[in-house]
Amino acid sequence: MKTNLLFGAALIASLAVSAPSTNAKSAMDHNLKCLWMNTDVAPLHTSARQGVAVNGKFYLQNKDTQKIEIWDQTGKVGELDSGKGTNITRDDAGNIIVRTGEFNTNYNVNKGVRIISPTGETKDFEIAGIPAGRADFWGHVSGNVLSDKGGILYMGTWWQPNMIEVPIKNGVQDAANTYPYNFVPNEALKVGGTFTTTHLISNYGFDTESVSMLSPDVKLTNTTSGNGNSIYRLTLDDEGNWMPSGFYTTPNHNGCTGFEIFQLNGKKYIVYSSGSNNADGFTVAKLQVKATPANEDADKDVRVSTKYAESKEDGSDVLYKNNAFYGNHLNVEPASDNSVYIYQYVPNAYIAKYELTIEDSSVEGIEAENDVVVFGAEGKIVVKGETLANVYNTAGALVATGKGDIDCAAGLYIVKVGNKATKVVVK
Repeated sequence: MKTNLLFGAALIASLAVSAPSTNAKSAMDHNLKCLWMNTDVAPLHTSARQGVAVNGKFYLQNKDTQKIEIWDQTGKVGELDSGKGTNITRDDAGNIIVRTGEFNTNYNVNKGVRIISPTGETKDFEIAGIPAGRADFWGHVSGNVLSDKGGILYMGTWWQPNMIEVPIKNGVQDAANTYPYNFVPNEALKVGGTFTTTHLISNYGFDTESVSMLSPDVKLTNTTSGNGNSIYRLTLDDEGNWMPSGFYTTPNHNGCTGFEIFQLNGKKYIVYSSGSNNADGFTVAKLQVKATPANEDADKDVRVSTKYAESKEDGSDVLYKNNAFYGNHLNVEPASDNSVYIYQYVPNAYIAKYELTIEDSSVEGIEAENDVVVFGAEGKIVVKGETLANVYNTAGALVATGKGDIDCAAGLYIVKVGNKATKVVVK
């Protein structure tokens, strides 16, 4: 079997750009609204290098206290036992996956991983088949790692030329089908065919035939999308190997790690770290692929909205430039027919929740009947009423449509009945 990742080409499209406005002390485009921001997390600094948002709350992995700290707009609201690692992510079903093995040690020595379901159940296992090396962050995991079908975690390790595919089913790694792929980068990127400690590799249930991969070279200054910080799109070849098929178009990309791909009514978008290098800005763009990582004039045409880096009161510089090991972590959850919530964790700075509205992606909906009741049950979602319900996972992908009892695997879902959205947990 071939394991080399070869480079291919693709096309660019365009989308209108919105005009900037201001929101409190933050500046962002008119279709993006900051709902709240909490800077009390700043003292966590490098103790909590990565965080993930699930069901409206932030889960920040604190390697020093060996706890996952749970935060919302009011402050810290709880904690969960974890371990000495830094990596924390979620899958499509809302399960949290966290490394419990000790930070800054080899994955082939400290192998602990914990899965936490939306209802609080935990499963532990030891990860296998990972080359020696360090990796601080994990990307989004496709599927449901606690189900029979399972999900897939992708990762690499420090300065190793391998992308490892880690299937997880029923809360246990499928070690027999764990597979390392050699990574051969486009020569325009200065990452030497290896992964940095801050790389991020993601896969999504609504597009299991693609993998998105970012490996910024933090040793470079003024990192841009043409200088070591582009996001590869990998697709499967005829022999089932992951091969680069282009770069996502991400105008004004900066040197931080953080991105997520999401759907809104059948259209795909990407949110990624942007603006002043190693600061806290982010941009949403229509998901497009091109053949080169270089900056091009046409790149700006895919931009949908931007949140600009926070500035000092006198405007002399950005406020959060030293953001605790290059993290600008972003997650997306559905909000309404034409909007999503964007959750942002900037270590050494803040957590924040935004609402992005994209009018041209809205669809006609019918008003939900006043007596419609939606709730989760054992292995199903129950819709009391005759109106059709659409069921989405936390990544915004439509997973089921129906009335009455709708069979679903255990996990967290958003159920839309007409214009009414309800979050439910299936056990």
